[in-house]
Amino acid sequence: MITKIKKSMKRMVSKALSFLLPLSFFFLASCSDFLDVLPLNDVVLENYWTKESDVTSVLMGCYESLQSEDCVTRMGLWGEVRSDNMKMGVASSQDLEQLVKENILPSNSFCNWASFYQTINRCNILIHYAPQVQELDPNYTLSEMKANIAEATFIRSLCYFYLIRTFRDVPFSREPSIDDLKEYRVPADSFNDVLNNIIADMEDVKDDAQLYFRKPNPDKQREDAEIDNTARVTRPAMYALLADLYLWKGDWQRCIDCCDYVIKFKQDEFDNLLKRRLQNDIFIFNDIPLYMEKIENTSGNAYNAIFGQGNSFESLFEITYNEQLNNNNRNTYISSHYYNGSSSSSSNGRLAAVDEFYEGLPLNSTELFNNKDCRAYESIYQAGTTQFYIGKYSATRAVLDNSKSDWTPSYSWRSDSYAHWIVYRLTEVMLMKAEALIELSNDKFEDAFSLINAVSKRAVNSFAPGTGEVLKFDDYKDSKENMEQLVMDERQRELMFEGKRWYDLVRIARRTGTTKELAKTVTKKQLTNISGIQIRLADPNALYLPYFRNEIKVNPFLQQNPAYHTGDDSDLEKN
Repeated sequence: MITKIKKSMKRMVSKALSFLLPLSFFFLASCSDFLDVLPLNDVVLENYWTKESDVTSVLMGCYESLQSEDCVTRMGLWGEVRSDNMKMGVASSQDLEQLVKENILPSNSFCNWASFYQTINRCNILIHYAPQVQELDPNYTLSEMKANIAEATFIRSLCYFYLIRTFRDVPFSREPSIDDLKEYRVPADSFNDVLNNIIADMEDVKDDAQLYFRKPNPDKQREDAEIDNTARVTRPAMYALLADLYLWKGDWQRCIDCCDYVIKFKQDEFDNLLKRRLQNDIFIFNDIPLYMEKIENTSGNAYNAIFGQGNSFESLFEITYNEQLNNNNRNTYISSHYYNGSSSSSSNGRLAAVDEFYEGLPLNSTELFNNKDCRAYESIYQAGTTQFYIGKYSATRAVLDNSKSDWTPSYSWRSDSYAHWIVYRLTEVMLMKAEALIELSNDKFEDAFSLINAVSKRAVNSFAPGTGEVLKFDDYKDSKENMEQLVMDERQRELMFEGKRWYDLVRIARRTGTTKELAKTVTKKQLTNISGIQIRLADPNALYLPYFRNEIKVNPFLQQNPAYHTGDDSDLEKN
């Protein structure tokens, strides 16, 4: 967490330049070269922050830092690997195996949060200096400055949100570490304090973000505008993150209000597509536009658009990788941890899907998936009779044919490491609203069910009420507990392997004040020490990772999570 200008500032400016060039939406690539001329210890940073392009270059460095292998790998693992969705695959690292087995020590490398604090510090630096540039550069307007600060605030808030959901209490600071002789060490703030702070930050700037970076061309069905408006932070993405923050806070009405903003935005966007006759395979499900899953001798267009191609109509913000970019950034989390289409048994995914979700398909439904649910086949790939790999993100296309007696999915496996990583998309916002409605009032159950059912109907190719639908309101309407379970099950089906499931389980445990159901759920996949893991997870502290041993060494303000005190510090000295 010790962030130094020598390692951070120069790198984020120089890397930002390479990040800008191949993407049309990064519109400015010039940067002061004084950092390459003066010794860094002699640099007066104010000499750099003089024009709009300086801010833009550092902003691109914030995105580039979020795009790093360390950040995205942790987004995926922290939010998923301890859940009931994943088990060990092949050729896995010892640290990863210990995460899966719930045998976690402070020496585990996946407890290292350095990449998130590096990203946070870059954002802090930009937010600190952008107002100075706006005063100096007459071409840098106030609205442009506010929009840049809104983007940096989103990235910073997202990083803190990942940190508190993973570690609970974490050091929080809005101050940049800009002196290369100053160590960046602060005490940990409580989960609720950090959550309230990032909500306040987001509220201050949510309407400063741009609505579009490029408006759609009326003569084109798909073009660069879709990439511009999902690979960078727009106002709908701001509201999506705010909705999630309010969901964790338990402020149901504000969560609903933020979701309504996003849903209305997408409805209006779809109306514009209709006027241009460019709706293609987007249809209306319970008043909300979503991609259709066409599966009769053709491809599942929802999967192909959202995960195969990326930057889709349904996307709100995704970490976007570009194969034309000549740098070292790849989404190696997907290529190394999910199935990669290789015939080699030693390289087909460090993680695998838990058998019970897929075993028995397509002839029979499973505990979670109806046998006509396209998401089962798009998320999980069956190799042979007993091997269940993670196919989501790994395939560029998934073709399902339900004209046969049993479905025979076929896949086009990704041959590169450029799968995008989706942070927020429309169906998650719909399910956030449904969850908040259920918690708000019993008389909102039907509205919540309509949202959940829209997501389900898309997955099983059902338009007309009662025709091919899997869910029926009468089965859930009389019980809040049943409605709560329904929305959680639908989130699991819809967002499987997207880094959401463990956090969902933690959120519910925090809300109910007990870890009993979480422990019962996540130990289903374990083969040994089940009772021991359940006992360990009975401690609410154990829902969170320990502070990394190196952070304890260098930051005297940190006190280790009590769930990971072993009676001595021997584990801190292991290499």
